[in-house]
Amino acid sequence: MNILTKYTRRCLGRNRVRTLVTVVGIILSVALFTAVAEGAYSGQQYLTDVIRTESGSYHALYNNVSDAELAELRSLPEIDRLAALDYVGWARVSDSSVFPFFRIASLGEGVTELLPLRLLQGRMPENEQELLISDRAAPSTGAELSVGQTLTLSVGRRVTPDGAELNDFNPYMDGEETLADAVETRYTIVGMYDRFPNAVESYGMPGTLVLTVGAAGTEHTALFTLKDIDKTFGFLQLHDYGLSSEVNRDLLLISGASGNLELVRVLYGLAAVLFVLIFFGSVALIYNSFSISVAERTRQFGLLKSIGATNRQVRRSVLLEAGMLCLTAIPLGLLLGCGGIGLTLRFLRPAFSRIITIEGAETVPIRLALNAPALLLAAGIGLFTALISAWIPARRAVCLSPIAAIRQSADVKIKPRAVRISPLTGKLFGFPAVLASKNFKRSRKQYRSTVLSLFMSIVLFISAMSFADALRNNVSRNVSKFRADLIVSSKWGEEPEEPDAVYRRLAGTEGITDASMGSGADLSLQMDAALLSEETKEMLAVSEGPCSLVLSVIALGDRDYGALCVEAGVEPGAADALLYGRVNRNTEEKRAVFDLLRSGVSAFDAELQWERTAMQGYYLEQTVTDEEGRVLSYVYCSEETDGSGAPLDRVEISAEAAERRAPVHIAGLLEEKPLASPQSGCVLYLSQSTAQRLFAGTLELDTTFFFCAENHIEGKASLERELRAMGLADQLEVWDTRAEREGIEAILLVLDVFTFGFIILISLIAAANVFNTISTNMGLRRREFATLKSVGMGERAFGRMTRYECLLYGGKALLFGLPVSLGMSLLIHRIVGRAFVAGSYRVPWAAMGVAAGSVFLVVFATMLYAAQKIKKDNPIDALKQETL
Repeated sequence: MNILTKYTRRCLGRNRVRTLVTVVGIILSVALFTAVAEGAYSGQQYLTDVIRTESGSYHALYNNVSDAELAELRSLPEIDRLAALDYVGWARVSDSSVFPFFRIASLGEGVTELLPLRLLQGRMPENEQELLISDRAAPSTGAELSVGQTLTLSVGRRVTPDGAELNDFNPYMDGEETLADAVETRYTIVGMYDRFPNAVESYGMPGTLVLTVGAAGTEHTALFTLKDIDKTFGFLQLHDYGLSSEVNRDLLLISGASGNLELVRVLYGLAAVLFVLIFFGSVALIYNSFSISVAERTRQFGLLKSIGATNRQVRRSVLLEAGMLCLTAIPLGLLLGCGGIGLTLRFLRPAFSRIITIEGAETVPIRLALNAPALLLAAGIGLFTALISAWIPARRAVCLSPIAAIRQSADVKIKPRAVRISPLTGKLFGFPAVLASKNFKRSRKQYRSTVLSLFMSIVLFISAMSFADALRNNVSRNVSKFRADLIVSSKWGEEPEEPDAVYRRLAGTEGITDASMGSGADLSLQMDAALLSEETKEMLAVSEGPCSLVLSVIALGDRDYGALCVEAGVEPGAADALLYGRVNRNTEEKRAVFDLLRSGVSAFDAELQWERTAMQGYYLEQTVTDEEGRVLSYVYCSEETDGSGAPLDRVEISAEAAERRAPVHIAGLLEEKPLASPQSGCVLYLSQSTAQRLFAGTLELDTTFFFCAENHIEGKASLERELRAMGLADQLEVWDTRAEREGIEAILLVLDVFTFGFIILISLIAAANVFNTISTNMGLRRREFATLKSVGMGERAFGRMTRYECLLYGGKALLFGLPVSLGMSLLIHRIVGRAFVAGSYRVPWAAMGVAAGSVFLVVFATMLYAAQKIKKDNPIDALKQETL
């Protein structure tokens, strides 16, 4: 070990506080780099696992593959794994017009590795006489199917009268198709599974997929993964075969192979911004530490150079100091970063399970996924940060001549009249303030680093708070105020025959605490533009006069409507309608939520307009349109028929004659949506009696059921069981709105945790930087303070001088930091405004107040700590001491 190495180690030992603060700074910076890198990788792995659980791990698939094409695919070198779903045939199992068939398929080897097959009950089939049915097989057949049941099915090919074969993508042709080459086969149901992804079993397929093993098929679905996922789209273009193909889009998207370069740019851009912020915050701290260290040792470097030390040796001494610190700090930073992000992800597991509403996602907990390249990157950036922070002051020390270094003439340079102070300072604050101001101007370089650290902390804190507020405000706007937990509505637009009976039965389901039923349609509201808010006028491109707005109209039972009127403070008999007037506007460019009406408007007269879609005793047979899709007329047929089944009468009504209008008085506004309100945006509420008066015989309203439940998950399962029992599972579906609200609330929680975690760590780096700089600068001035004490400065005057210096630090930092922070906050507001209508800009007063208070708190606390140490000094010993 040479003399310079020993010298470097001794300097680190003598300056334990500064060494500790520098080590803490490197630890925090490496921990932040690690948390960002490992957090991003863990999030990617979590989403990948969730997607594989939901849609499978295949990269792409081909439909309707022949035996020859399957054999050719197996021989391609680009394919890593390939498995085939072999289609045995079709079996007619019900008279349903939607799902009349079983689509029988045999699981080829490796299919369950590429597709998510989740057993709900029973076991897997072991031979070609055993069946695994999906969870929607029983509802589609209209019969009770159970494990252990035996079925005899006639299995064949779907063909048209002219012999053309029909496949999965051809809808059921009632009366126009038959089963060819049908063979009766006896099957035993051995289990039930959750349906396959849409790419394999689309909702449009006229049957439910049931599975067996070992059976031969001449038509296949080939699923495969490639050795290089990035080449998926290129592979499909090169090997077209004229087949229908699908890709696992979500898996390709999260793997960065989706071809969506804009998304990739956004993700990498966000990561780059985070790394740059951390890098500059870390460099500011570590650079100041080494800069102070070099300033302290300038005279020693001059003495060493005067006796033969080379520039390279001096530079090596400073870089060696950085290396010694990194040797301890980087491993601790990696451990802290991994441990911190691991605990954070564990804490956020419930939130992530609510955000990801994909079926089966709850079985995939988010966890810390270690990635060696990410850890090496974090360690490398931390090492580079320390070395570059040490290199700059080392270069300055090397450039000094030995004489200049010994004299320390480069550390303090005073130009004529540079330390002149306004007489007002002395009159207002006394002589200690004059000394503080002169020292501030005399040692500009040292104080500039402190002010810069405070400046960066202010800008980072307020910018991060503004960004977090912008995200939270725009995400929270999407948190529905709708009070229903569960909604039951039509899947295909087909209304239940007796909606009142269905409603009563569903309302009595176990776990349901409240229920409501509404009938609705989307209609046009004609009103005066003077009543609208400026945002609505801009959206409708109107300024004055009459205007038209399309909104949802919901008719409630008279009892429910009366309760709603009481809630709005309106007499039920005086109100034709009530309005929930919040507009949701989503375009390709931006999203917006704003008030429909201008401030102060709560009641007004308007007019509803709609097209006739119903006639008493008639049904709508046809809507006649032109080439551009504009409605020309409506054709209605009589419900009464002649002996041959043909309607007795047919009426065609022009679009102009079919238009209907009705005046309506809107008597009040609603702050929140009632139980019966699934629609987003503006909703107009009527009573059933008012709807009957306005729309009778001219408009058919869609019926929807709304429910509150003690437990929304159990309530949804209960409603689905009841629908299956009524044979309506294929006609009505259950929508869990509580899960969606909880998902958005969980997004807000995750945003808060990560945003404020980032803010806290950056603030700690800035606070450590300020502590290191101020405390070390105070230590360097021990001889100066001893001189002042020796000529009669008392502790009270000394305290006034240090407090005034604190005011100078904080005031200077706030003078530059607050305007720049406001500019950054406004910039963030405008950037967010490109994707959202963010409303008018609001000055972040709260963040500015917290930043100002924190700045003075850190500065005063640090100064107090340093001053207490200096007070214990003996002036004679301090005057003898040349350096720390």
